[in-house]
Amino acid sequence: MHARRCFIFTMVLLSGLTLLAWLGMVPQTPAPSDASAIRARPPINGPLLRLGIVPERDIFGQRQRYRALAEYLSQRLGRQVELLTVRTYQDVIEDFREKKVEAAFLGSLVAVLAVDQLDAQVLLKTELPGGISSYRGVIIVPEDSPLQSMQDLRGRRIAMVRTTLAGHLFPMAEFSKRGWLDDPSAAPTPLWLGTHDEVIGAVQAGQADAGAVKDLRLHELEKVQQPKLRLRRLAISPAVPENALVVRRDVVDPLGRELAAELMKMDSTPQGRAVLEQFGAERFVPCSLEEYSAIYDMSQALAARWNAIGLSGEPPVRRPGATTNQSPRLIPQTSPAE
Repeated sequence: MHARRCFIFTMVLLSGLTLLAWLGMVPQTPAPSDASAIRARPPINGPLLRLGIVPERDIFGQRQRYRALAEYLSQRLGRQVELLTVRTYQDVIEDFREKKVEAAFLGSLVAVLAVDQLDAQVLLKTELPGGISSYRGVIIVPEDSPLQSMQDLRGRRIAMVRTTLAGHLFPMAEFSKRGWLDDPSAAPTPLWLGTHDEVIGAVQAGQADAGAVKDLRLHELEKVQQPKLRLRRLAISPAVPENALVVRRDVVDPLGRELAAELMKMDSTPQGRAVLEQFGAERFVPCSLEEYSAIYDMSQALAARWNAIGLSGEPPVRRPGATTNQSPRLIPQTSPAE
């Protein structure tokens, strides 16, 4: 009789626990296959990391791309990663100077300016799907435009984006080659806009005769808007690195080392790959200042007119070695590991 009562009591107890588990009131022990999902992560209580981003597209879309990346890095680094969106490319230079951000993802020209003026360091660049890790500036016109060559831009209106390779330095270098910067009546009139998307929209709407933009952004919009968006290229710049991670010199070690290490091994884990896909990238890879040689060439060609064309800083931008001594040891060389 006693054994029977014990059996009944045990069965009732097990049934009750099963019901509670079904209601979510009893924590379940994960199966061995879920071990990676419950691996201990460092608590998010370290110093705040402020990550700057600049708007090459609409600000909402830009923040959407970076939000998942910031949350991932917060978990991996054990510190809160806060996104700071600046209005213009010039503003991020001031944020670095005033130590309002520790790191930022920057386009090629502003990255070089940060290195030259503030002794910041370029650590990694973004590699997009298909192994693309560089971009070019392009000068575009509508497909049905009467403008057939760069020479036809003389005295026309061109939409541009300040302090960018594609939207500022490259077109000014092209104007300088033709002697237009010495002749106010010949130089195209800039229509300064905030993003590459706005430039493409202005050309499409006929608000400008031409536009100077980043080719990767143009390709992306053409895929979405074809056949509505039909544009021709009048000129194409040499290749420069895709958006790069730039870190303030005073926080490169250990913060820069840790941040670069986590970014470089993202593609080796399922969680990291999922975040990369949402970000629109395949992986992060090391980047060197030698890859920016086209920017140094254009900057030197425009040195005498640097301030006149709206670029800040002491002209010309100096090549690596004259003002910096980047150490490859700051880039993690170990193989990715979870």
